[in-house]
Amino acid sequence: MQAVEWRGSPQRNRIRPQLIRSAFAAVIFLFSCYSQLTAEIVWPIQGQSIPRNRPVSDVIQATSSGKPESGLFGCVRNNGYKFHEGIDIKSQRRDRYNRPMDKVVAVLPGRVAYVNKIGGKSNYGIYVILEHLEQRPQVYSLYAHLNSVEVGILKGKEVKSGQVLGLMGNTASTGIPRSRAHLHFEIGLRLTDNFQNWYTSQKFKTRNEHGIWNGMNMVGLDVLDLFRKAADGKISNIEEYFKTIPEAFRLRVRSSGAPDMMRRYPGLVEGVLPRKVTAWDIAFSWYGLPIRVFPVSDAEAFGKVQILKMNKTLLAMTKCRSTLVITSNGVSLGSILKHYLELIFEV
Repeated sequence: MQAVEWRGSPQRNRIRPQLIRSAFAAVIFLFSCYSQLTAEIVWPIQGQSIPRNRPVSDVIQATSSGKPESGLFGCVRNNGYKFHEGIDIKSQRRDRYNRPMDKVVAVLPGRVAYVNKIGGKSNYGIYVILEHLEQRPQVYSLYAHLNSVEVGILKGKEVKSGQVLGLMGNTASTGIPRSRAHLHFEIGLRLTDNFQNWYTSQKFKTRNEHGIWNGMNMVGLDVLDLFRKAADGKISNIEEYFKTIPEAFRLRVRSSGAPDMMRRYPGLVEGVLPRKVTAWDIAFSWYGLPIRVFPVSDAEAFGKVQILKMNKTLLAMTKCRSTLVITSNGVSLGSILKHYLELIFEV
């Protein structure tokens, strides 16, 4: 096992062990009493079913490169050196002025968490975010580049699976040609509820317009893979999908407190919470999505972060995603992973 130094104060956000146990016990009890959602996961375009065997070019909107793969999830842009957090779903219906007529719908029941109606304020343009509180973990879904938001879609509003959220468009602060209008769609996790504190500490020159729903505070999953597994009957909810995501590496992070991400997503936490937590073992996907968390009570002394294990085959996929950096001199934490750990552990 390899220890990696990672600067940060271990004293911040320290919570007494009894409070940690009580909080987790309460949340886990509530989840055990709350029926797991088994509703069908629907495609985010009204009137369309999940594309199972259709060519990518029929479903996914290409970037200016003209390559349909550039609209998929992962290292698909700039010759594989730029990461795309979601998928870009192309328009199937247009009017005589070539404007998209596709209606965007909720993929699962949820609650409206955020609505941005000013396209020039974000690379996402006009967008809606839902939180799916009946799922484990309680993921968000994001619907971006909308032309407009449906009347009544307001923060705090409960929505049903398949309910219309808005109309597909091409809004964005960077500008998208009408010919390439599409829906940028994501499902993922929010890293911290205290994002503004981190953002302020970075002394960015621009204002944080979107609070905790800033893109730097979110990490998505491979939604096309999720949709296809749902269509094939391999999964029926988000919890089952997380169990199918391969573990690329695992870190042990020293912290006696319970980061708000662990309290917010108890569905990620495995095993019984010990009387005293000294560290957290976190399993990650190849691009840095936390997929499982294990509380540790008897961690030996080590640096702030310790690399427990890694899958070099999966990590070979990360040329556009700086998670673990493997060189002839050893293994170190990449920039994106440092960023995620700063947000999760607030140091």
